[in-house]
Amino acid sequence: MLKTLDTSMLGLGHPIEELAPAAAKYGFQAISAPASVLEDRAAGREASAVLLDNGLSWGLMPMPADFYHWELEDSAFKGALETLRRWADAARVLGITHAYNHVWPCSSRGFDENFAWTVERIRAVNGILKENGVAYGLEFLGPHGLRELAGCQFIHSLSGALALADAAGGGVGIAFDTFHWYCSQNGAMDDVALMEQHIDRLVALHINDGVPGRDFSAQQDMERRLPGETGVIDAGTVLERFKRRGSSALYMAEPFEPWRTRLGAMTAEEAVSAVSRAIDRLTA
Repeated sequence: MLKTLDTSMLGLGHPIEELAPAAAKYGFQAISAPASVLEDRAAGREASAVLLDNGLSWGLMPMPADFYHWELEDSAFKGALETLRRWADAARVLGITHAYNHVWPCSSRGFDENFAWTVERIRAVNGILKENGVAYGLEFLGPHGLRELAGCQFIHSLSGALALADAAGGGVGIAFDTFHWYCSQNGAMDDVALMEQHIDRLVALHINDGVPGRDFSAQQDMERRLPGETGVIDAGTVLERFKRRGSSALYMAEPFEPWRTRLGAMTAEEAVSAVSRAIDRLTA
């Protein structure tokens, strides 16, 4: 597994020339790509050279749309697919090989209708990525509050995400987030064991921690903590077990607020160091 710095998840707007040396210094192996390197081929080549100079590779490819949101109309979806074609071709040239989207746990459509609608879209997205050598994963969302954003509940567990991936075919994989696992299953090991049985399909692992004093069903999606900070979520065990299974996935911290604001106010080295320490304490 590759220890990855994902700047969008961490709120880091520093230039790659500052981030790459700090990432290498603190043991990161990859940095996720900003959209700018896919839109501007010259910028992509320059950024890739900086990574190469620091012994790093590219992490996640950004996605141009929230493809499975119930309000994304077909016309907007088709337009986003055109952008995806451009970005995926640029990703192939730059050597970017991992991407994912989340699947919303609710919809304006009934379950069966939304399942078929989502599968059709997954096939279109994955087809473009697969042609360009990009492994694609689906992320389920666990927080209970997200299930009430639309009239009908939808998939919010690993087994559901795997069912979607299997129905879509084409080698679609999984992005596993320890926060969503905790919110969905209260930290039960069932889904960890299930993911281990499909470890070759793991594209990315997001690690984080929960807010103390809140039940798993009361956690709020955008309020999290750095991995290992509170001990609410046992992200260390998940990471260790997936590593032991020989996964080649990217793994990265995704704490959202208040850490995005805190890290964004730091220098590149301060922020990268803080995130690295949080990740490394899981395996200390």
